[in-house]
Amino acid sequence: MSQLRTAPPGATPLAGSNLPTLVPYLPPMIREMERCLCGQSGLTCEESMCRSCREDAVAVHGQRLARLLSTIRYEHRGVTLTWTEASSHASAFTPWVSFLMPDVYDPQGPPHLFRGFAYWEDDQLIAACARGSSDDEILSLALAMAHYALATLAIHEVDEWYTYRSIQVYPPHRRDQHLPHEEDRGPDGNGAVVLWLTYTSPAHVEAGQVPDVPLIPAHVPVHREDVAIMPGQSLRMGDTAIRVSPPMSAVTTSNQWTAPRDGEDVLAAALRDIHHAMVLSELCVVARNLTLAGRPAFAARPGSAEGDRLTWYAYLTYDG
Repeated sequence: MSQLRTAPPGATPLAGSNLPTLVPYLPPMIREMERCLCGQSGLTCEESMCRSCREDAVAVHGQRLARLLSTIRYEHRGVTLTWTEASSHASAFTPWVSFLMPDVYDPQGPPHLFRGFAYWEDDQLIAACARGSSDDEILSLALAMAHYALATLAIHEVDEWYTYRSIQVYPPHRRDQHLPHEEDRGPDGNGAVVLWLTYTSPAHVEAGQVPDVPLIPAHVPVHREDVAIMPGQSLRMGDTAIRVSPPMSAVTTSNQWTAPRDGEDVLAAALRDIHHAMVLSELCVVARNLTLAGRPAFAARPGSAEGDRLTWYAYLTYDG
């Protein structure tokens, strides 16, 4: 799946909520090795605790953690979020996303049940319990982990289906000899697209991550019939903007065309803009349907303020 990274600066208050802050989640691929509270190092970058201490923490906090995680839910359009069960393994209490969707190689065939994130380990929630974190702090971290997992799945599925003249525009997998996961594809598939999620204002996003200033091209160099997108998704390309609606929804995400970057082909720039609109549409679907205690936790659109719902921002880079 395509990489997703969470920009690390600052936790954001949740006005009117029991959650005082959202704990930013850093995926293992960009996290430094941590030591267990006992001083030992975990075996991998996914492990913050040694096996013995983790076993003790699960025995003490497992029921509490399972109870808290049961309040974070996502079930929409064939996508379901569950949490792995208690065990001494580092993969316990991590989000497990399953989804029903047609196979990209047999789009007319019956939907298949796919599972993502079953293979990665991350004991951050168990470690938070061991450090004495409050229920709200644990919920905040778990919510960020769930958001990460679901958003990464959304990017992956867009990349799987998005083709120009029957060729994938942004292949969702690439080989990485330094990250020998699943057919040398690296964590999360390690595709060319990187999504940066942050819960702070755009001013806190690292330099170079803020989107280009829109510049409408003289003409749109893409014909709609040459572009294939996700099943059920609606794509309309106007003279000034791209409009995308998710499956089974009339909610539209609109993005303006942007200027080609230095030396970039006009067609490549247009295909990038279409991809960006498709991804943001799916990220809005995730935000609308990820719930905490039965209520949506995130604002429906990036950068919007909606009562006590968490404001989020998303930026894409295309450098892998």
